[in-house]
Amino acid sequence: MAKFQEVACKEIIKGIEDIHPDYFLSIPCSTVGPVIKHFEEHNEIKSFPVSREEDGVGIAAGISLGGKLPVMLIQDTGIGNSILAITTFAQAYHVPMLILVTRRGGFGEINSAVNLFSEPLPRILDDAAVKTFKLDYKVPLKEWNVAISQAAKYAQDTHRPIIVMFNIKGGAEQ
Repeated sequence: MAKFQEVACKEIIKGIEDIHPDYFLSIPCSTVGPVIKHFEEHNEIKSFPVSREEDGVGIAAGISLGGKLPVMLIQDTGIGNSILAITTFAQAYHVPMLILVTRRGGFGEINSAVNLFSEPLPRILDDAAVKTFKLDYKVPLKEWNVAISQAAKYAQDTHRPIIVMFNIKGGAEQ
């Protein structure tokens, strides 16, 4: 039987492919390495790494304003670097973009310092009025690709950045 993380990565790939983005931006991350590697190896979607999350927001905004569809994949700790760009630029100026965020912290996290930001992050995003969808072990994996597609449509319909957070380590989130 495949591990939760393997199946989750396949569903994330499927969800991204289903929305036919023009660009896939990412920050290197071993947790979702199979997702990043998949898009680096397939030329249908232009894929490149960004050095910092807030740079990714700016690049994704330019892509979006140019009439193309970007998807950015980062860790939740990277939201700390990019929250100002998300709220005062992308959100304030109605720039649609889909930001996929892998959860750190909680069960299975080996770096206890990460928990200090990761655990309260959903509340931080809620307080900043950044629409966020959460995928974890409570949502069947076969529904993850649909949730990603719906979030991308919601970003386009509302002209806002939309975040989809997912925990692919399995287990309960605290």
